[in-house]
Amino acid sequence: MRMGVAVAAAPRAMAVATEPKKVANTLFRDMRGFNYQPSYGSNGFELWQNFNLPTIDLELTQGKELFPKMGAIRVWLSWDSYIRNPRLFDERFEATLQCAAKHRLVVMPVLFNRWHDYVLDYGGIYIDHLLLAQDKRRALFQPYLESIVGKHKEDARIFAWDLCNEPVLTRLSATWTSSLRDAEYSWLSDAYTTCKRLGARAPVCIGTGLNVEDIELAEPITDIITTHPYFIQDRNKDLEKLDAIVDFANRKNKPLLASETCWGSLDDHERAVIVQWTLSKLKERDIGWLAYVLHHSLIADAHRPEFGPMDHAGNLSFIEADGSLRPGHGVFNDF
Repeated sequence: MRMGVAVAAAPRAMAVATEPKKVANTLFRDMRGFNYQPSYGSNGFELWQNFNLPTIDLELTQGKELFPKMGAIRVWLSWDSYIRNPRLFDERFEATLQCAAKHRLVVMPVLFNRWHDYVLDYGGIYIDHLLLAQDKRRALFQPYLESIVGKHKEDARIFAWDLCNEPVLTRLSATWTSSLRDAEYSWLSDAYTTCKRLGARAPVCIGTGLNVEDIELAEPITDIITTHPYFIQDRNKDLEKLDAIVDFANRKNKPLLASETCWGSLDDHERAVIVQWTLSKLKERDIGWLAYVLHHSLIADAHRPEFGPMDHAGNLSFIEADGSLRPGHGVFNDF
């Protein structure tokens, strides 16, 4: 999800010599939405094991009231929870889709997670899973895909399937050996092929960071291109990376969506300026977005310090624990 160092100061306006390049395929140009993590848990397993539909309904109600343009949410699932009780997980996933539809929201389910936080980990898939022999890996994961994707292959409430949040792929190449990269890619490719075999109508994507090499590697097993533009260190270089991704999407004639964006801060004003600057850069390029993250949550990077351990990203939530708008964050509605 979020890597790098904390931003010490709010982004300053940048002089751009030329007009930014725009995404040619405008399927998601007008998408405005959020990632959503319910408030009551600190990792994916806990959120789904202690599933609380009234809380989810309340928090989506608050979201629609504060952000009327919100039309989509990215919801992270939990394979870990599914294997404990497949039937119960199926019911809870269906209840989530019904709740989203009630609030006029379409959904991008995230099937697997490969982002891990060293302070407050979210859980998901680890290297150990990738090193299994292919037949054992398939036996482990295919029942989950058949249950979740297969049962919802033509579900109009789902606008896209995210195979995996932030696989490592080409990042950390000094320590990420070619055999591990091959194992991860093989696992992702197998999952993509399974979704297609099951007849998934919604496009399939992979939630990649702001790294064109990752996106180029993943493109053959993605129907749409998604990126996570967090402008963390050198904003000029990060904008160049984003423009390279726009160029690549245009060459492949695929739509582009920022499925995570808006870096965090504990300072409300600084974060609001980050949101304003980030969304302005995406809008200039005709890139729609699912900002991170709608509501206060006990998961990493979605709360204030009094609610639990903090990493370097600060607080990325838009709505406070009490359901009120975080100061300055109504700027989302300007876009």
